[in-house]
Amino acid sequence: LRLFGGRLIVLAIGKAAWSMAKAAQDELGTQIDQGMVITKYGHSRGPIPRFTILEASHPVADENSVLATDAAIAMVQGLQADDTVLVLLSGGGSALFERPLVPLPYFATATDALFHSGASITEMNIIRRRLSAVKGGRFAQLCAPAHVVGLLLSDVLGDAPESIASGPISPDPVTAMEAESTLRRLFPDA
Repeated sequence: LRLFGGRLIVLAIGKAAWSMAKAAQDELGTQIDQGMVITKYGHSRGPIPRFTILEASHPVADENSVLATDAAIAMVQGLQADDTVLVLLSGGGSALFERPLVPLPYFATATDALFHSGASITEMNIIRRRLSAVKGGRFAQLCAPAHVVGLLLSDVLGDAPESIASGPISPDPVTAMEAESTLRRLFPDA
């Protein structure tokens, strides 16, 4: 892990977030200034030094998903160019880490409709990235000017970084026109 000389902030998101954060703590110890775990209800296995542990809903985001995401955004505010944000991502992050651009009930309804449409995880993430303030690389932008380093455990065929947890630190390669085309294909009668 290349550190840039300033503070080290660690954010672990997903069903394996607690284990990833524990491994980071074991390896980096006191180098970590502050950390946060955002994981599924019941997936935390106790406190980790320097880490706040938050739990939220999976597979559909809930109010705690939004509150945890807001806490993560607050944690990375005011960082400097020599600071590092280490983001540890695993499966489940799309629901656990969310700041919808639409009211949460609408977002939950849209996610539920995608689940029942037969959409692939890739198609679901194409749509979820468009409805989120933190996906499609937007969280990495919120960390600026700090450096962002990611370690991703993939549960997505093809291992595309923008698909793991809907890519909070990876740019969205899909255009608005392609996203609209995906929606029309999934919901032809809408």
